[in-house]
Amino acid sequence: MAGLALLRVAPLLSATSYITFTFSEDTFIRPLVHTGPSAPATELRRHANRILPAHNTFVRRGLPFIFLSYPLSIATAAANLARQDDGSLSFAGDAAPRARAAAAFYTAGMVLSVLHFPFGPAAMACLNLVGQDKGVDDDPKADNTAAMAKWLKINAIRGLVADFPSWVCYFIAFLCVMS
Repeated sequence: MAGLALLRVAPLLSATSYITFTFSEDTFIRPLVHTGPSAPATELRRHANRILPAHNTFVRRGLPFIFLSYPLSIATAAANLARQDDGSLSFAGDAAPRARAAAAFYTAGMVLSVLHFPFGPAAMACLNLVGQDKGVDDDPKADNTAAMAKWLKINAIRGLVADFPSWVCYFIAFLCVMS
């Protein structure tokens, strides 16, 4: 029973970890790119342009986490869908409404978790630009800060379109199977 409960909550736990990662990235990086035309903001931008290339060092350390947490959510959601023998999770027409809802929400969560990956190429292109440090300090449209701001936008959209909705689906699925 405990093993089954762990299987049921596993997609939610791994989704919680990646949504926390997404939120943390935004929380800690956004202040570096929030600049404006004032003299202090221009000075901040110059400093941010020098600091941001080091971000890739941290990204490399976080990639194993990313490459483990999303597949873990996807795999454990699929395992939940494959394990329908206790009646708490089923697509069968004669199954209880909660069992059908749980199956639907695990499926939706799994699809939304997969949706994270199509954003990858554009996001990695922005991070590569920052890492190459080829930005022009005096051009606010072509410096490291601009590339990181573009990445933050992609990351926020991905979080709102894929990551957070997948977490919500896993949460609802877990509530359905455990009630």
